[in-house]
Amino acid sequence: MKLHFRGWKREVFEHHHSVIPVAHKNNMFTPGETDDPLTCDSALHAFGKVEGLGLSGAFLVQFEFEQDELKDWLRQFVKAKPEAAIRLLSEMQGKAILALAKKQRSA
Repeated sequence: MKLHFRGWKREVFEHHHSVIPVAHKNNMFTPGETDDPLTCDSALHAFGKVEGLGLSGAFLVQFEFEQDELKDWLRQFVKAKPEAAIRLLSEMQGKAILALAKKQRSA
């Protein structure tokens, strides 16, 4: 995951930071590698480490996810909340089918 910070009222610099995945096991936190995808430890929770932050004030934060991170989140969500996952996946499958049909018509 990558985080992009932009000043809310005024922007002097854009700040780009990678989130380093952190494994939490036996009350210990162990960081992974910088380019590894973030992994979820529950349906709605993940740990990560961000280095080199020196921000103050208000910022707009853009979260940039990798596909592997979203798959891992969904895997954890399915395990923790299977009924909610079925509803979400059914709704998203319908939307994906409509988007694909629209894309094919415009091609």
